[in-house]
Amino acid sequence: MNQRLFILALDGTPFTLLNELLQMGIMPHLKKLTEQSVFKSMDSVLPPVSSSAWASFMTGKTPDQHGIMGFVDRDPATLEWVLPNASHLRSQTLWQKYSAQQKRVFTMNVPVTYPPKPLNGISICGFLGSDIVKGTYPAEIGLLLKARGYRIDADTELAKQDLNLFLNDLFKVLEKRIETLWHFYDQEAWDVFMTHIMETDRLHHFFYEYYEQRDPRFYERFLNMYRRLDALIGEILDRTAPQDALLLLSDHGFTTMKYEVYLNKWLQENTFLSFSKPNPLSLQDLTPQSLAYSLYPGRIYLNVRGREAHGRVEQGIEYEQVRNRLINLLRQLKDPQGNFVVKQVLRREEAYPQAGNTAFTQLPDLIVLPEKGYDFKGNLQHPVLFDKTIFNGTHTADNAFVLAHGLSLPPGELAIDRLGASLFSFFR
Repeated sequence: MNQRLFILALDGTPFTLLNELLQMGIMPHLKKLTEQSVFKSMDSVLPPVSSSAWASFMTGKTPDQHGIMGFVDRDPATLEWVLPNASHLRSQTLWQKYSAQQKRVFTMNVPVTYPPKPLNGISICGFLGSDIVKGTYPAEIGLLLKARGYRIDADTELAKQDLNLFLNDLFKVLEKRIETLWHFYDQEAWDVFMTHIMETDRLHHFFYEYYEQRDPRFYERFLNMYRRLDALIGEILDRTAPQDALLLLSDHGFTTMKYEVYLNKWLQENTFLSFSKPNPLSLQDLTPQSLAYSLYPGRIYLNVRGREAHGRVEQGIEYEQVRNRLINLLRQLKDPQGNFVVKQVLRREEAYPQAGNTAFTQLPDLIVLPEKGYDFKGNLQHPVLFDKTIFNGTHTADNAFVLAHGLSLPPGELAIDRLGASLFSFFR
């Protein structure tokens, strides 16, 4: 009998959180599955954001190789914003490989699948897609989904108004996603079937601190999300065949937010950055005197002559001098309570040692890695360096999870790009 592959992705779900929930008896179906499977922690990529990490899973490559460094990028020659999507991927995806092998493929809600590329099956875009009709392949699937009330994402603006209303919306979107999952699963015997759950990431961004503090307003509702997902796992176990392979995973970890840290504010305060207007709208508002600027999360680019429009920093000695100054000063950065916020500052060549000839143009000159609980923001303008907003959870580069049942994982320490690379040989 042919082995098929079922993939369930729980965005931003930490290994340690799942272990806690298993010990609490919240997820009995998952507990049963872990006893029959390999269940371990996994690292994300740099930077540990969903677009970069899921692109790494789909291609088996690191961000410097596949070309997706975050939600927002820049064209250095013009300093215009670039919004990376599937059209910017420089590597073949699992779905393209499987399609070439004449395997039937279904993917739903996976980031960096917009705009959709043709495949032997169905592709339904994830949260980076702006239009469900334009975000599906074949296109008529989008019309069906729209008629059925399917939504790409929950309304995060509701969280700024009322967290309970937002939770209601979050569960509503999850239920429709699960309903849609089974609608398509029952249509045929798919060779590969992947559904990505974004609702876990949304839950953690707005409620992770409430969970860790056992806040009575939201604690049980936080647990209810995982109770519902455990019921889904039970359904998957019931409806897949005994010989089918199951893969559950997340793309990064999560932790309670201590502070948002606005790096461009820090660069301004330390005279590395200035703008030509009080409220800059883009990097085109940089002054020619600027030495560096930052994009989310923790990516610092020098304003290099011959690379950036109106660049100032000369390649060679001056470039290294500016990088060294930045590294030394960033290592000293402390929050209002006197705690260090920077774990490590990596030079481009340290973060991406295998990067090719495009590295200098496209990759950040420095990557600032936070201590646990800090989130390095890329806003061009913010009134303060440290802030606490509606978000109370943030990503970690470690503590993602993977569960493999009926398939082998690569040996040793595991990162999401290595996991993805191993799946290219799933069908031999």
